[in-house]
Amino acid sequence: MNYYLGIDGGGTKTEAALVDETGRLVAQTLGKASNPLRSSFAHAFTAIDDVTARALAAAGIEATEVRGISAGLAGAGQPRVAKRVGAFLTTRFRDAEIETLMDLEIALETVSAEGAGVVVVAGTGSASFGRDGAGRTARAGGWGPWFSDEGSAFDIGRGALVVLARAHDAGAPPGAFETAVAASLGVEDWDEIVDLVLRRPLVRLPAVFPAVAEAADGGEEAARSVLDQAAESLARLAGVVIRSLELDHSEFALGRVGGIFGRSTYFDRQIEERLTRLAAGARLTAAKSSPAMAAAQRALRRGIAAG
Repeated sequence: MNYYLGIDGGGTKTEAALVDETGRLVAQTLGKASNPLRSSFAHAFTAIDDVTARALAAAGIEATEVRGISAGLAGAGQPRVAKRVGAFLTTRFRDAEIETLMDLEIALETVSAEGAGVVVVAGTGSASFGRDGAGRTARAGGWGPWFSDEGSAFDIGRGALVVLARAHDAGAPPGAFETAVAASLGVEDWDEIVDLVLRRPLVRLPAVFPAVAEAADGGEEAARSVLDQAAESLARLAGVVIRSLELDHSEFALGRVGGIFGRSTYFDRQIEERLTRLAAGARLTAAKSSPAMAAAQRALRRGIAAG
């Protein structure tokens, strides 16, 4: 029996899915983040090694039985990142055909494995990626937290702190929203929030997102304003891709993938409303599988095509 491995690595977690030659899922594992641009290649390789080793162990197979790997990784849009990750995987899986892709490409596979499609991806970071009927692709966003990643968990956390900072500047007393944000970070007041976030912004700001999501669903207007802006930003990214691929008047699958979706009824409604207005032919499509499973199925298809 031959096996095929899919890897989905991002700034929050890494997931591996292992399928056999019939497409049956035999193991799925979850581990730490593996975006080398947010930490280091050493950390990324450790995370990838961990999830793949546990997948093999769960299936009771050896690395030599893996014939193909598709790895979708944050940061792999940069050739140097893709090359180094591919070289690392080759040392672990010498008998496998390996391809290293952007995590965005794998995310699109969960919505549309072939044909025209656009996906909005939002977790720790954010971006949109699409493909037209001829196979031409386009991307918007995903260039990092300091000048991109709009609408991401990082951006939402930053937006929440902007709201709180302005309230403090205006002399407003601490309210329920500040209390919720502080609790999400394990501190008690504004000064402690600032101190904690400034020391580790890449980690702490995304951690604020769940508090914002809960507050918005509870009717907190400040939280809703932050999520409204995030929804606008994500829809803008998708709009850029749609226009770049000239899909405005075509039928295509339009989906969303990532950790910030499904966490807030209010936010999901806002992003859905905005996405449906982008193009008349857009069909809102739910992800058919996890990105790791989509990557594994892609590796299997490549193996079958290669004979």
